[in-house]
Amino acid sequence: MRVIEQAAWRAQPWKNGGGVTHEVWRIPANVVGAANPPGAANPPSGLDAEYDVRVSVAELTVSGPFSRFPGYRRWAFLVGTAPVELTYDQRASRKPAVSLVALGDHVELPGDLAITAHLPAGATHLLNILARVPIVAGYGQANHPVRFVFALTPRPAVPAIVRWASAVLDPPAVIDTTDCIWIS
Repeated sequence: MRVIEQAAWRAQPWKNGGGVTHEVWRIPANVVGAANPPGAANPPSGLDAEYDVRVSVAELTVSGPFSRFPGYRRWAFLVGTAPVELTYDQRASRKPAVSLVALGDHVELPGDLAITAHLPAGATHLLNILARVPIVAGYGQANHPVRFVFALTPRPAVPAIVRWASAVLDPPAVIDTTDCIWIS
């Protein structure tokens, strides 16, 4: 297990210039499924670097549009203390808006969907997962092997995991994912 602390995150401007995100972890393009995938550790990255999976924490300081990511699937999880309402094209979903209120609340949508964030109680943070390969992502207890976890609260049962720290498990393993966002 490799732990990723906040100090290792890389700040980057949003693709649309509307804010800042902090890259936590990425799997470079074309390595998913490879034995001991190179770069699954945290390779040099940039806005144009290809990736199959990317996890980042976005700072939402003002209401406004999200960047679009054609060809990717997006999961947005509330990890901040203030709620956020996300609105999007109702043709893409039966629900044209979703409110993320409690830690771990999330939505899964196409990456190319036009999404606008509304901040009714001020600034907050979202953990975003972008994937162009099949993955399963969720919050809370997973009863199956996971490859990545992001702790929303300190995890004393998992050594060295503090709030907002992550762990990469290679090989994937079944662990206590209570109060964690996970990818398998």
